[in-house]
Amino acid sequence: MKKKLLLVLLISACLLTIVGCGKKDEKKEDSYKIEFAGVNITPGETLDIKKINKEYDKSEVPDCALGGKGLVYTFEELEISTNEENKIYSVYFIDPNMKTKEGIALGDEVSAVKKAYGDKEIKDGVLKYSKGKVEINFNISNDVVDSIEYLLLS
Repeated sequence: MKKKLLLVLLISACLLTIVGCGKKDEKKEDSYKIEFAGVNITPGETLDIKKINKEYDKSEVPDCALGGKGLVYTFEELEISTNEENKIYSVYFIDPNMKTKEGIALGDEVSAVKKAYGDKEIKDGVLKYSKGKVEINFNISNDVVDSIEYLLLS
């Protein structure tokens, strides 16, 4: 009798383990991302410019951090800066209709930013939030967002 009970408990434990392993937890985002033209853009990752089906201007600039050249892709809505291998270093919003995944756009009030990202103190006119390897800077003037930039943290 004890052996049967032990066997049933052992089988139950195994089944619970299997069921638990088969269940996928929702994956938490480890960095802030931008969705643009159906493509996720994250500083630190490689930009596949061919996936973005929009017109852009491309310019070369000196890469002060690593030497060599950097690339800047300017779209109507935003500007993406990369190194020569297209590793994204920053994304700068241009169009007030462009929103972060959390729903913040140029021209929004500070209270909206704090509601979406958390209550922080404005330092030197900037609200900074970081998650994983990415920092978002909201430059504030007169309690309104006047620029949004995603930056790769080193």
